[in-house]
Amino acid sequence: MPRFFSEIPIVEGARIVLDTRIAQHVRVVRLREADSITLFDGAGGEVPATIVEIGKRDIVAETAHRVLIERELARKLTLCVGLIANDRFDWLIQKATELGVAAIQPLYTERSQRIPGDIEKRVAHWRGVVIAACEQCGRNQLPSVSAPISLAQAMDSQGATRQVLMDAEGELSIAFAAPDVPSVIFVGPEGGFSPNELALLRENCEHRLRVGQTVLRAETAAIAAVVKLS
Repeated sequence: MPRFFSEIPIVEGARIVLDTRIAQHVRVVRLREADSITLFDGAGGEVPATIVEIGKRDIVAETAHRVLIERELARKLTLCVGLIANDRFDWLIQKATELGVAAIQPLYTERSQRIPGDIEKRVAHWRGVVIAACEQCGRNQLPSVSAPISLAQAMDSQGATRQVLMDAEGELSIAFAAPDVPSVIFVGPEGGFSPNELALLRENCEHRLRVGQTVLRAETAAIAAVVKLS
């Protein structure tokens, strides 16, 4: 069943006009009156709905009652990752969302990419990637994706969380004494963290993890870490 995220809070048991973005998708996938869809607004659960009117301007749906179902990881994971090329970073965000991360924090590091132009537009683009991934994979909660910050800011802002460094010299597996503690995963950009950054992270991160014997691309390392720790 097609799933759509609504920026507007969904009213249950009512006839609602679908927002412009959803209406456009409905037309693109050629849905018809009486077809069923699922709506979610990030407030928890999802709302089954039926398309009742497709007009020239508006599309109207009739909503049922909210189904309180979530498909989130038991462990809250935040992915702090150095910026890489735009298309590869989009792929990373998409797959991390599908795998259930709670938050994605892009990092400015010594070797990371820089964002040309308007950062707010780039963050809005990333949020669009998150929304599309949630619609596809069944999640009803959108992971947050923020404007890039420095590595030092990221380390200072994590609070009482378990910090894990993706490190080529780390361990192949990690045994957590408290599995449900939120975890933050630090992943370097293309070329990795600089020696100074790596020394700082190794000093402050509770765990150091590697995946296999090969050197992984940044986006591969990030996704492998999420799979290992989820």
